[in-house]
Amino acid sequence: MYRVLTTSRNVRQLLERNDLLAMAGLSVISPKNPEQAPALAAQEEVDAVIIGHSDDRSVRKAIIEELRNVSPECLICFVYATPDGGGEPLADVSLDVTNGPEPLIRFLQDRLPRTAERAS
Repeated sequence: MYRVLTTSRNVRQLLERNDLLAMAGLSVISPKNPEQAPALAAQEEVDAVIIGHSDDRSVRKAIIEELRNVSPECLICFVYATPDGGGEPLADVSLDVTNGPEPLIRFLQDRLPRTAERAS
């Protein structure tokens, strides 16, 4: 089972996203605050990190830079909803989830199988 870490300042969105990812068959964890994401990602050896648009730009930048050092193989996804939209150039991918999490789930399903799946 793939291990995914998610961050967001919006707790409602975070919990909803975590539930949907878990229903899609992913093991999901989240830090208490976004700044803890790199340390938790390294400790838990996650396959992907999903950063929400509610995380401040400077915080996103710091998270991504540290993730690249501690977990270089980790896939970094930035998700946003319009009109807050716009990509995150430091992430591996930016996905519009305005109409639901399907683009994120499809992307993870397409990209994660390229690596060896972890034992449950």
